[in-house]
Amino acid sequence: MGRKFVSGRTVQTDAVRGRLYPGLGADPTPGVLVLHGGGGARGYEQTYAALLAEHGYTAFCVEYFEAPGVRDRPLEVPLEEIGNAADWLLERPDVAGDRVGVDGFSRGGEASLLVGSHFDAIGAVAAYVPSCYVWPAPSWMDGIGEGEPTWTLDGEPLPHLPIDKYVYEDDGIDEPLGVPEPNPGSLAIERSTAAEKERAEIPVESIDGPVLVVSGGNDTVWPSTLLAERVTDRLAAHDHPWPFEHLSFPDAGHAIRVPYRLRGDTDPAETHRFGGTHEANGYASARAWQATLEYLDRNHQ
Repeated sequence: MGRKFVSGRTVQTDAVRGRLYPGLGADPTPGVLVLHGGGGARGYEQTYAALLAEHGYTAFCVEYFEAPGVRDRPLEVPLEEIGNAADWLLERPDVAGDRVGVDGFSRGGEASLLVGSHFDAIGAVAAYVPSCYVWPAPSWMDGIGEGEPTWTLDGEPLPHLPIDKYVYEDDGIDEPLGVPEPNPGSLAIERSTAAEKERAEIPVESIDGPVLVVSGGNDTVWPSTLLAERVTDRLAAHDHPWPFEHLSFPDAGHAIRVPYRLRGDTDPAETHRFGGTHEANGYASARAWQATLEYLDRNHQ
């Protein structure tokens, strides 16, 4: 992409933590929250936010774990922290409108759908390789036990899929859900009961705005295409009054993120560690970027 024209600044108050990227153009500009994934605040979300700012959005990267001043693991994260960030952004004189958009990746995509379902300050939602279900905190991380919650709301843990209950059972499943290799996410979905899925499913029909979900057919982290399909199926079943769409890229994987970021020394045909070739992920990222801008714009029409 070349150099960025917008520089971010760190924000740390009692209510919010993250990095702010003021939108270019005449003030005020629409606001967008950007939510990183389960790997923590790694920087790609800041690059994405800077691109949004260059396109006339005031973008705020909410840092909810593994960043200065916040928790070091995704455990018992109050969704109110993201809701507070939306309110804080709307109170800024350089931010237009009465709702903000939210754009998240992976676990951040899950969070995007959650906060859109629960907070009035959220309008348009763009969720990259998200889940239609709430997932527990990753028990493979130090300091997190089996079955502990990632998210809380009003001080209570959100119901989640019991992934640890099912992942290590041996019931002869070799290739669940058609994904390239069995992984914890696909195994948990395959083996959990209908009642457990129903308890953990995100009520996306409560989102008061347009919804875009993006998935990769070769996702090796979890079956994002299946999960995204269930998002739009639920929206359709509830006659969602806003536009919604599932952009699926069969050859892409989990790393659908910042557009136009393929390095010159990267072999386009090489497979990414999270699935899909670099070429397929790059194409998907570019297409998803254009669609995201369209959906965010609909938030303010």
